Amino acid sequence: MASHCVLCTTGSWKLPLVVGILAVLSGSLLLLFPVRSVELILAIFGFIALVIGILLFWSAWTIRRAGSAAFTAPLILGILALVLGLVAFFNPGLIRAFLAVIFALFCIIGGLGMLAAAFSSWGAMVRRLLMGGGGIILAVLGILILFSPYITATLVVELIGLFFLGAGLVSVIGSLILWWRTRTCVIREWERYRQSGQ
Repeated sequence: MASHCVLCTTGSWKLPLVVGILAVLSGSLLLLFPVRSVELILAIFGFIALVIGILLFWSAWTIRRAGSAAFTAPLILGILALVLGLVAFFNPGLIRAFLAVIFALFCIIGGLGMLAAAFSSWGAMVRRLLMGGGGIILAVLGILILFSPYITATLVVELIGLFFLGAGLVSVIGSLILWWRTRTCVIREWERYRQSGQ
């Protein structure tokens, strides 16, 4: 009985619940404030690019001080990162197009990966269908972003928000179902234990 209860009370519903709530909150914010979200994403990208550029310059300097000729690779990458960071702050329109292409490629690769995982998974059929459906939606979203000239950065953010909102709701509902099963499993095992003790 004890081992069965340990299996029932592993708390496997907690992580999907937290991830689902975070996804719902993120999706809602992206849907409510798409223009501000684009500006924030560009500012974060620019800041990260500048930090990476500085770190690469430092790496090139330390490699050069050690007497190695391999300092040119981090130096060139540092210059590129620095240029990207500065362009993100001074010409955000150009970086929007660049980020849209990168994001579209990630969506396509991630969607196809989810689809492959759904086919190769041995989990429940509902979970496999949800994963496969999510993968198809993500891949189609990536293709639309990559090849449609009418999709703007704001629309991309809204579509991402919708995806996060839908995925978050599915995760929350799934975690609540797991919680309910855990609860009924423990109650059922406790009743069996009490009856066997009488």
